[in-house]
Amino acid sequence: MMLERIRREHGYMVRLLAILRHKLKEIQQEHSINYSLVSEIVDYLSNHSEKIHHPKEDILYHYFLEHYGQQKNIENLELEHQELAEKTKQFALVVDMILQDAVVPQEMFSRQLEDFITSQKRHLDMEERKILPLIEALFTTEDWQYVESQWQENEDDPVFGDTIADRYKQLAERVRQNDKEFV
Repeated sequence: MMLERIRREHGYMVRLLAILRHKLKEIQQEHSINYSLVSEIVDYLSNHSEKIHHPKEDILYHYFLEHYGQQKNIENLELEHQELAEKTKQFALVVDMILQDAVVPQEMFSRQLEDFITSQKRHLDMEERKILPLIEALFTTEDWQYVESQWQENEDDPVFGDTIADRYKQLAERVRQNDKEFV
């Protein structure tokens, strides 16, 4: 079901944000970090969100607004998705600059990383606490069948799915390592 997939993806994103939060703490303690791993996380969040996750949510939100009326939180979600995409692109540029050996003050990077994590987490929390429960409470079986019929994309996740994309091998390994650490 679409709602279950969206929530599963939210869980994946929360796990990646936890890795970034750990990296932020390392920076704040003046330890070095693996910027290429940060880059992979940001790239994954950008690509997966823009191509798979947000379009899927937008189907739900558009359908909701058409059939259940205006809700301020839902009306703003598509714009918020666009703003998150722009913020992610801007942060990715900073990470890329570091990977290209540009000098980026650690304090500036730390602030931007914290802002990136906070923005992503705030968005996920709002969807999980306000938007998805509202949709779940109101949608009928027919509503779910219709929105499911509108989604035709292949969803094999390049980090958490059965086939790991080459460009995310390091990230997938780090996720598996994190999972073992928390068992």
